[in-house]
This record gives sequence, structure tokens and C-alpha cells, in this order.
Amino acid sequence: MDLRNDMLTIPLGQRFTLDEQQNLFFVNLERFALRSRADIDSIARAVEARLGGLNRRVYAIVNYDNFSILPEWLDEYSAMVRSLTERFYSGVSRYTTSGFLRIKLGEALEKLGVAAHIFESADEAQSDWRNIEGGAGLHPAPNKRAI
Repeated sequence: MDLRNDMLTIPLGQRFTLDEQQNLFFVNLERFALRSRADIDSIARAVEARLGGLNRRVYAIVNYDNFSILPEWLDEYSAMVRSLTERFYSGVSRYTTSGFLRIKLGEALEKLGVAAHIFESADEAQSDWRNIEGGAGLHPAPNKRAI
């Protein structure tokens, strides 16, 4: 029946939150299992639906805790991330506690020219955003900006 999984699963549409006052976009991919091209397309459509009507770029903070992706979809997912980054984001801070995911996703993003630094915690990711927004990092090192 898998009732536990159903209760813990956050619907995709509820994983994206725009804070208009701070011009900050939260992407919560925690416990999301990316298993197909349809999953990639669904994420892209959800971001486009939230940000497509804005006439400005937003800063994104992306939670990848317990995110999983089948290896065969990593390159296509990274290409989608690059596209979203170029169209909608002024910058990105990503985080996950998984060292393995930081390495694998970081390598895939770097291959496409997307800044690939992924923080270990939400606090570090938010601190990076605060430094950039506060002017302390108007031109941060490329490995600190990126989804």
C-alpha cells in the first residue's frame, strides 16, 4: 500500500515558493526521486509556471536533501537546470547533506558550464544569498553561484 511514502511525499506543485518581497525562489526537491524524462519536464514546467510571468530574475535556493536521480538522467536534468538558470535566476545556492550527490550533480553541472558549488546545509546556502544580496559578494567566485 505504501501509505507511509504517500504521506511523506510532497506534491510537485507545492515544492516551489516565491518570496516576492525578498525576490527569492525556494525549490524543495527534498526526498524527490527523479526517474524519468517526464519528471524533468514536470520540474521545468513548474518553475516556468511560477516565474515565467515575472519581468525580473530571482535568486533561487534549492534543497537537494535526500534527492535521488537515476544516473542515465543526470545529463538531461543538468541541461534543464542550465536552461532555467539562464532564463529565470539571478543566482542560485544549492545544498544537500549527501557528499555523493554534491560530487555527482556538481560534476554534471560543471560539464555544462553551470557553477557547481553545492553547500552542505540550508544555513550555508542562505548565508551565500545574504552575502550576495547584501553587496558583500557582488561578483562572487564562479563556484559560489549557480540552478
